Amino acid sequence: MGIIISVANNKGGTGKTTVSCNLAHAMARLGHKVLIVDMDSQVNTTSLILGKETPSRTLYDLLNPDNHNIPVENCIYSTSYNNLSCLPNIQETAGLEPDMINSAPDSFFSLRNKLRNHACNKFDLTFIDNPPNMGTFVIISLFASDCVIVPNEAGSSFSMEGLVRMIQLINNVRENGNPNLRFLRLLINKVDRRTAVSKATISYINDNFKAEQTFHNNIPICTAFQKAEGARQTILKFAPSSTGAKAYRLLANELEDIIKLLK
Repeated sequence: MGIIISVANNKGGTGKTTVSCNLAHAMARLGHKVLIVDMDSQVNTTSLILGKETPSRTLYDLLNPDNHNIPVENCIYSTSYNNLSCLPNIQETAGLEPDMINSAPDSFFSLRNKLRNHACNKFDLTFIDNPPNMGTFVIISLFASDCVIVPNEAGSSFSMEGLVRMIQLINNVRENGNPNLRFLRLLINKVDRRTAVSKATISYINDNFKAEQTFHNNIPICTAFQKAEGARQTILKFAPSSTGAKAYRLLANELEDIIKLLK
């Protein structure tokens, strides 16, 4: 059975999409069969992974209550990356949220009911890229997931506040419908070791979180990330020799070891 991992933080700018796409590709490069789900109606993951391709079926069709009989496999696309598939999104999906709020708590299980069995049977790993909030779509993701990676921007106190709120939400979801959900690891992102604020962030996290709650590998600031996103590619494809690509290869090796312990 595969594992479903949500990448989430209440704070914007922590690099959720960058983490989701590059870590998914890095795990695929290790030979795992990987699915990435774009849960954010800003559709940045869809754009980065599928490029200019316009998908005919998306998360909108899967979650729209008017479309009862659309199989999830009809919404999943192969990509130019070996072992990596994508369930894309469109901006119109945001318009589904009011009805989901009105039909809660049943709607909280909508993604779980439609995706989970297929994802866990057909893929080794599924990554869900979430919007920067704790709204309905994030809750739906957490109800469908096994665990959560929370990226934290080095040097941002607001990012730390988002981390605390996300852990609280994880605990709430665990108590109210998904008892197997766990906080997997905190990932320190956008690290610049030349600055005092990055050093202070790392020191604070090391002092306040247990070793098994934090990835040992951090992701550095690297201009290649912005260039890769502009080219609609992962950094592993766009700049494989960059420090950012090296960091994601190390992170993927670490995650692989962690997953072995989960099983």
